[in-house]
Amino acid sequence: MRIFQRPRTLKDELQILFLVVGSAFLVLATVLLYQNGQAALRRQLVASASSAAETASALVGLEDHRAVRTPQDFSSRAFRNIVQSLGALRRANPEIVHLFTIAPIGEMGAWGVVVDMGGSAPDRDERNLVRGRLPIGSPPPASLPAALIREGMGGTAAEILDITNPHRARAVAVSPIIAPHGGSVGLVVVELSAAGLIQEVRLLWYVSIGIFLVGLVVSVVAANLASRWVTRPIEELLRGVDEIAKGNLRARVLNQSRNEFGALGYAFNLMAKSLEASKARNDEQQALLRELHRTGSQVASTLELPRMLETASRGLRAICGGEEAFAGAMGPRDKSVRVWARSGPGALDLEGWDTPVALLQDVLAGETRLLAREEFAAAGLPMLLDRPGDYALAAPLRVSDQTLGVLVALGRRAQFHPEGVSLAALFARQVSAAVGNARLFEQVRAVDRSKSEFLSIASHEVRTPLTVMKSSLDILVSSPKFEYNADQRQLIAFCQESVERLIRLVKDILDVSKIEAGVLSIQFQPTSLNDLIEKCLFWVPQLPGGQGIEVEARLPGEPAMVLADPQRIMQVLENLIANAIKFSKPGGKVSVELKGHEREYEVIVSDQGKGIAPDDLGRIFGKFYQVADSATREQGGTGLGLAICKGIVEAHHGKIWAESVLGDGSRFHFALARVMDTPIGDRAEGVISVDSLLSSLRTASARKARIE
Repeated sequence: MRIFQRPRTLKDELQILFLVVGSAFLVLATVLLYQNGQAALRRQLVASASSAAETASALVGLEDHRAVRTPQDFSSRAFRNIVQSLGALRRANPEIVHLFTIAPIGEMGAWGVVVDMGGSAPDRDERNLVRGRLPIGSPPPASLPAALIREGMGGTAAEILDITNPHRARAVAVSPIIAPHGGSVGLVVVELSAAGLIQEVRLLWYVSIGIFLVGLVVSVVAANLASRWVTRPIEELLRGVDEIAKGNLRARVLNQSRNEFGALGYAFNLMAKSLEASKARNDEQQALLRELHRTGSQVASTLELPRMLETASRGLRAICGGEEAFAGAMGPRDKSVRVWARSGPGALDLEGWDTPVALLQDVLAGETRLLAREEFAAAGLPMLLDRPGDYALAAPLRVSDQTLGVLVALGRRAQFHPEGVSLAALFARQVSAAVGNARLFEQVRAVDRSKSEFLSIASHEVRTPLTVMKSSLDILVSSPKFEYNADQRQLIAFCQESVERLIRLVKDILDVSKIEAGVLSIQFQPTSLNDLIEKCLFWVPQLPGGQGIEVEARLPGEPAMVLADPQRIMQVLENLIANAIKFSKPGGKVSVELKGHEREYEVIVSDQGKGIAPDDLGRIFGKFYQVADSATREQGGTGLGLAICKGIVEAHHGKIWAESVLGDGSRFHFALARVMDTPIGDRAEGVISVDSLLSSLRTASARKARIE
């Protein structure tokens, strides 16, 4: 049953249909052939029997037949005449197996045998024939149907008997012996063997079966060829559909027939051609959009106006076409387009291209459009008249209602893209946003420069009187000329602490200003991080809140050498350790760990404070940023310490970051490139290596300082 359950193609179904129809026709034709052939053979046998019976009837003399009625007539002349005539017939026709005559000779007109030739033809031995004869007057054989006798009285009649039995099958024919007055005085009965008929019928059956089998094979071949002929156009169409489904829009149906399939294939080819053209247009548009996006990204990737305009002019020419392209922009306070850039063959001096905005008002106030050469002067672009090209594609640069500049592509009409106007308008929007950003950035940078200059000047101005105040307070405290009571000394100590805090604030502000201006002074030299950490631990008691905090350092056995400014790295360490102490609870613990890696050394400062929220981790290195509700709010602080650390570490080409889990403290990391064991300088005696440089340095495996 699987063959009927699996999916079938149209070709399979047509083959099955043609095969079923052909097989049914073959079966019908074979049956008709067999039946008609069998009927013809039957008719032929019946005709032969009837002809033999009629011949025998003609050979029997009427008077001779009337003269034989009793067994005593067996030796009469009449009997011998009949036997002689019928014997010649039997010998002439070997298929006659029994030949006799009957007549109504008994009582009540019962039929009885008159002359029986007996024996079996072609036996010519008279003795054998005599032994096989039925006696005169004996009833007809039981195998002779009575109905056939009655039918034979009116004329020759024949019937085939026992056709299913090859040994007994025979054809029996009766023919009347006609008297002169027209009546029948007896019947001649002829029995012919039907064995030949059976053999011929059997041969006919074999021939019919052979014809059926040959026809079946021919039907299978014809069904296959016919199904192929019918389905070939459909398969070709399906192949084309499958190719198009796979993305091959160049696929075509190769069908040259002039029927409906040919019309369908022609329509399919038109559809495929249309799809291919649509895809080509779509691909071209996608390529233009990608180029538009790429060029727009390049324009937006810089905030330098001249470079931005150069990129814009190249992008306009690549997207919209043309011989050359120009991009012009206004300054923040300019009333003319002063900054120009060009893209195209050759070189061109753009110094004299200063164009007042009033002249460009027609272009700047309108939409992107294509200008003919006759319109150049009226549009405020007379400088284009000296350039080759009959048309100019002009696109204004605007953000909101603010005019920023103009883009112009120049060339022949055929050089421009068919969608050049819309593409130029899209590109102009991107360039306008980039130019606007550049102007805003320049404004912000100017404000930032002003702020930094102000902070630097203000810090210098504040630092001088603070230094004087600090020196004066130091003299008051240290001079033996002055004596103070406890309250006075406490008041002077408060003043000293406040002055120190202000001096540190001014110093931090100056450092931030230098970092932002990129002028932070860094004096690189081989430096041991071990020594710097140990010095910081020595100064821990002097840090605010340093009393009662356990500070532990884990240092490697060998010195960790880096190229750095020792004072600046000390500043980073002091800031990080001071922050860790500030955020630690009384009796808490701060650890400083130094790890060596393949190409760098990493310093980790850990505390056991409250920790920092994930949202704050990314902002704690910004200027003036402080975590809300932190110890910084309680104990004071400017929010500049971590920003200064970040600036110093990055000035050393290092990196700094923080890790924290709320409730589990914080870990601040910074890493600096290590000094490899290679020559770093010259001396009179020769090359100094790091090993010789470190020979004077003291190494320590670990140090633990507890500040009470």
